[in-house]
Amino acid sequence: MRTSERGIVLVMVLWLLAAMAVVVGLVVLWSRERVADAQALRTALDARLEAVSTRDTLLVVAATVPMTRAGQPLVALNPSELAERRLDDFGGFDKSPRGGELRLDDSVYAGLGAVRVAVQDEAGLVGVGFPVNAPVLPLLEAAGVERERRGPLFAALQDFIDADALRRLAGAEAPAYERRGLPPPPGRPLAAPGELWRVLGWSDLPRASRERIADWSTVAYSGALNINTAPRTLLETIAIGCGRACRARLDQRAERPFMDARQFEVETGARLPGDRDVDFRTAPSELFRLTLWGASGSAWRIHVRLTPLADQAAPWSVDAAYRVPRPVSDDAPRTIQSPLFAPPPLAGP
Repeated sequence: MRTSERGIVLVMVLWLLAAMAVVVGLVVLWSRERVADAQALRTALDARLEAVSTRDTLLVVAATVPMTRAGQPLVALNPSELAERRLDDFGGFDKSPRGGELRLDDSVYAGLGAVRVAVQDEAGLVGVGFPVNAPVLPLLEAAGVERERRGPLFAALQDFIDADALRRLAGAEAPAYERRGLPPPPGRPLAAPGELWRVLGWSDLPRASRERIADWSTVAYSGALNINTAPRTLLETIAIGCGRACRARLDQRAERPFMDARQFEVETGARLPGDRDVDFRTAPSELFRLTLWGASGSAWRIHVRLTPLADQAAPWSVDAAYRVPRPVSDDAPRTIQSPLFAPPPLAGP
């Protein structure tokens, strides 16, 4: 009996040790998962802080340092230079390049930490929000849309925003939307970028074309097109007779921005359609688009409006902010030449 009892005690001890080992293993596994979750949250928080810091630093610079035709200067003007630049014939601000500007043509820059940022002057984009005089047809051509589809798409966009029920040739009014089970046109200019894909036929375009259109269009601006910040492919399509010399000159826009539309035509050998002095500009607007993304995840796109004369309000306002796919680029990001974006010094003695 003593042998039997000792055997039972031994089995119970072994089972108890096995149970304790299982419990310890589960606790260790749970602890590792919690540590991994905490590290992931810390990484996400750091990335968020880097993105917010990059965004706010650029906003402060844009609100305090006047832009030039070459982009956004990163160093404030001293009082003497500021006074000199304001002493032109009409009391305006001289927007001649200063050197070292941050480009406003959606070029990718390295922000704080692992953040990447691209700034785009909205005057360099096609204003599809109110497309009456906007170069929508060249936009569709540059995006790779077939010739036979461009006219109907443009007509459908115009019918989408006008207040009447008269259908343009090859356009689409409310009955066409009802037949497809879609909401009717609002009869007003587009209020948000995503509304463009509500227009009949636009969401049916190939993905590559939709991505280019989303990158090259805006609903926040509908004035003259900035030939210094417009996408190169779009500008080649808009300019009539843009050949080898024209493309070579466009490669030099960052170092030698155009001072006016006449200089563009003289130095490129191409002709701008319409009234070159009314339909085109060379200085940035007070509307720009920020695209920020980190080491992983999607990107944020933020539309900003500078409001320097706002009474008892911030010198800028955010018109829209939404998620977009991460930009894909094989080129290394440019470095922002400013102490504001310099990496922090290493800690220690």
